[in-house]
Amino acid sequence: MKKVFAFTVFLLMAATLLFAGGAAEVTTPKKPSSLTVVIPNTTMQEPLERIFAQFTAETGIKVEIQALPAGEEYGRLLQTRFATKDYPDVFTMDPGIKQYTKFGVDRLHEMTGDPLFDNVLDASLNFQLYKGKLYGAPWGGTGTYGVYYNKDVFKALGVGTPKNYNDFLSILKKAKSAGYIPIYEAAKSEWPLQVFSLIAWPSFVDPEIGDEGVAKLEVNELRLNEIASLRDVFSRYVALRDMGLFQDGYQAGTYEEQMEFLATGKAAVAFQISNFIPSLIAKFGEDYVTEKIGWFPLPSDTDEGIAMLTPAHQLLVPSGGKNIPYAMDLVRFMTKPEMQQIYFEYNTGIPVYKGVTKELLPYEKEVLAFDQRGKAKINIQNRLSSSFTDFPKILQNLLITSNVTEALNRMDENYRKTGNARALPGF
Repeated sequence: MKKVFAFTVFLLMAATLLFAGGAAEVTTPKKPSSLTVVIPNTTMQEPLERIFAQFTAETGIKVEIQALPAGEEYGRLLQTRFATKDYPDVFTMDPGIKQYTKFGVDRLHEMTGDPLFDNVLDASLNFQLYKGKLYGAPWGGTGTYGVYYNKDVFKALGVGTPKNYNDFLSILKKAKSAGYIPIYEAAKSEWPLQVFSLIAWPSFVDPEIGDEGVAKLEVNELRLNEIASLRDVFSRYVALRDMGLFQDGYQAGTYEEQMEFLATGKAAVAFQISNFIPSLIAKFGEDYVTEKIGWFPLPSDTDEGIAMLTPAHQLLVPSGGKNIPYAMDLVRFMTKPEMQQIYFEYNTGIPVYKGVTKELLPYEKEVLAFDQRGKAKINIQNRLSSSFTDFPKILQNLLITSNVTEALNRMDENYRKTGNARALPGF
């Protein structure tokens, strides 16, 4: 009888230890005094400051914004922080599942089944699925890269938006003859250099390789340096420089001066990303920008071209972070419809969360019209799991050497190395 009693006590003690151990695993960490959110330095901070002020008022938790250099450097700096376990609580990242393979799904907090996704439009939600799971919450809206132009300059030249690529060149040459800078290129800032090639992809490369070619690139069955139309795109870019259509001293060109020169009518066009318009609005006001700045896709040789769309960015939470429950509370707060309304007071894009209303700007209506006519494609970088690593640097070097073959080979090599490093199928 004593043996039975002793064994029963042992089982009770073991069960107590087991449940105690289980409770320790799910214990909520102590409420932090602050959370850190990392963003690119091209991000409009005022809406975030308003959103975070409300979060602090409700929770007592302050939010620190850490702005890192934009472009590829942003991803590299974050990867360094992951490597040293210097995790932010939340960080924003480009759209697409490649971000999951870049940082490693095991190092990102899985968000599958979180109630916040009940309010996301299906098209935006499906795009973020990785093997049926979600690791990022959509942030912002659908946008576009493209050719942004000064309407007053085009009016003074007596021209409309181009009907084809030759028409585009004629407009640029006419602008130069009239004393305007045809194209302001921000070579010193570096990251804007990739925009021309990316907006050229839907108009020139997609028609050659089709979705089948993109599928082959995804599994390393097609080499980038074998695509004739991509070689042609690089050659066209160098030709723009050689025709004297960039500003004098373009190597010293900056993003800030690019905004200034386009908005004030010193430059005719600039190749830029979706965030360009919010940055201009912050500097010059929405009415001014709406009146002065227009948009069109890069034309093809035969028509007005194919618009390039960018999906909403995303909010990610490192799985190694110390404040995951509170970080997720912040993500849910940021994606509430009323917080999204604040976001869109300052930013462009088409909302992806239900219940968010926004009057589209004129250029956004034009983008939507292209999409509705079936003349729009998602940014190629968001259709591939590997990356065009160091793409801006490759293009910066291309403008120095004019060696298209070398640039293509470096792009191809970096793409395959990145795919291999991420252990992607086929690499």
